[in-house]
Amino acid sequence: MKRLCKIALTLSILVSSSSLCYAQSVKVRVISTKDNKPLTGQPITVSLLYDNSQKIPSGLETTIQIKTDTNGEASFALPEPAPAHLSAQVHLTSNNWRCACMTLVPSQEVVEKGISVTSTSQSSAGRTVAVARPREIIFSPRPLTFFERLLEPFVKQ
Repeated sequence: MKRLCKIALTLSILVSSSSLCYAQSVKVRVISTKDNKPLTGQPITVSLLYDNSQKIPSGLETTIQIKTDTNGEASFALPEPAPAHLSAQVHLTSNNWRCACMTLVPSQEVVEKGISVTSTSQSSAGRTVAVARPREIIFSPRPLTFFERLLEPFVKQ
């Protein structure tokens, strides 16, 4: 009887752990390049982009709206089957930031390696950039310099 209970317990653990592998969580982080501090309350839009050959699960919302928490992090569940690509965009709540705040990447790359998106400018040269881990997308905006803020009204966008 004890042996039968052990087998049933082992099977239930295996079944429950295999179902956890399906819905993978992806974390989006927004961190300042100036001081590596998190940016809280930043709205993020994630789009799940399926190829024509893939079947979109019924009832699935392909656009996800999330906000960063006090740690500058926001998470969402990657559905099964996973989309071919992910698009993530941060909508910074302040105009005082310079950011390449959008990325379009293969889902597999996010899951296996992670993605770091940084602003490429001379002002951020030499700064340490956060390195993404698997299942993580990191956006690293930098604050505008004094002169950039001063000249901003005169620059056509």
